[in-house]
Amino acid sequence: MAVSGIIETNMKRYLRLTLPAILLLVSGCAGQPQWTKYEVCFGLSSDAGQTRISDQDWERFRDEQIVTRFPDGFTLYSAQGYWQSGATIYAEPSMMLMVVSPDRESTVRKLDEIARSYKQQFHQESVLQIRSEVDADFNE
Repeated sequence: MAVSGIIETNMKRYLRLTLPAILLLVSGCAGQPQWTKYEVCFGLSSDAGQTRISDQDWERFRDEQIVTRFPDGFTLYSAQGYWQSGATIYAEPSMMLMVVSPDRESTVRKLDEIARSYKQQFHQESVLQIRSEVDADFNE
């Protein structure tokens, strides 16, 4: 048997043995949702840091903009943001929103709407959004 015939026979044997395992692995993964962790950082000052956004204003924004879009759940936590402009370092109290969900266009759209609304309502220059693929398991 020529070398090319041996290689062809070995390739067929290899595919016959490995292809079912590859298909099983891929089909098992296909049923698993892809989870994404979305984080949005809301600075709690406006007017270039001159005015603190009140707790009441933040709570109203949260209830009207976030709760209505994510009634199934989300997490909020306090943070302290820092940035430098020129020689000055600024510190700003912030709220972080975390949403973990299957990666869907609707989630991105909702978070974009929330960020735009926040920028407009509280005169923000920017709202940081972070997206990360994660392994998530809700132990129910």
